[in-house]
Amino acid sequence: MAAVLQRGGREIWLDGPHYMDVLRALHARLKPASYFEIGTLHGQTLALARCASVAVDPAFQLTCDVHEGKPSCRLFEQTSDDFFATHDLAALFGGPVELAFLDGMHAFAFLLRDFINTERASAPGSTIVLHDCLPREASMTGGPERREQGLARYRGYWTGDVWKMVPVLRALRPEISLTCLDAPPTGLVVCTGLDPASRVLANAYDATLAKWAPVDIYDYGLPRLHAEADPRSAAAWLDAKAPFSHPQPAWKRAIKRAFRRP
Repeated sequence: MAAVLQRGGREIWLDGPHYMDVLRALHARLKPASYFEIGTLHGQTLALARCASVAVDPAFQLTCDVHEGKPSCRLFEQTSDDFFATHDLAALFGGPVELAFLDGMHAFAFLLRDFINTERASAPGSTIVLHDCLPREASMTGGPERREQGLARYRGYWTGDVWKMVPVLRALRPEISLTCLDAPPTGLVVCTGLDPASRVLANAYDATLAKWAPVDIYDYGLPRLHAEADPRSAAAWLDAKAPFSHPQPAWKRAIKRAFRRP
């Protein structure tokens, strides 16, 4: 398996195709009629879609043409909470969301709300993809090691505590199929088997936040998260003909692993 614990259990090593390549392959495989995205920022992920699209971001900083190849593309410059409070997502599409990518605020409370609201606008056969749920080391979550020592191996990466989505969804919504993929830099979680009528997460929202608020990755344990996530090879999970392109040749990645800081 490409994703393994390294450095004495302090790091999850993700060695699959880059998450942008995985998203590109998902679009090619699924050919969704509708695509929804939270957390667009520069627009690279939104540009991958070739279908009716809706994107939400409180501060767009687009650096590419996100409209190209789309029959429609609507941008809502507001928080996801404000968006869901004032818009009917399914009505905007004239039907359910078929593919969604949630990459907004890196906070569990926000991502859980975004997931709840997006699932309601989806169909049982839809797919929701979560980003940043596999921090490669504890410091990426913004814990005390990063704040006090500033020795994070992956400077500039911050996943927050959205990793909690993995154990919470497995516990409260076991009927949802979670496929965690070894897509660097911080993994992807593909959610299928959705139930738009379910109110389990919404009804348990306050209790879930109260339970998980005091838990950080140092207490929970990176090895435990890795075991529950059970990351799979994205290249093997998707069709072998998917258009993946590793940023480095395999031999360079092997050398990089061999000479990692102990």
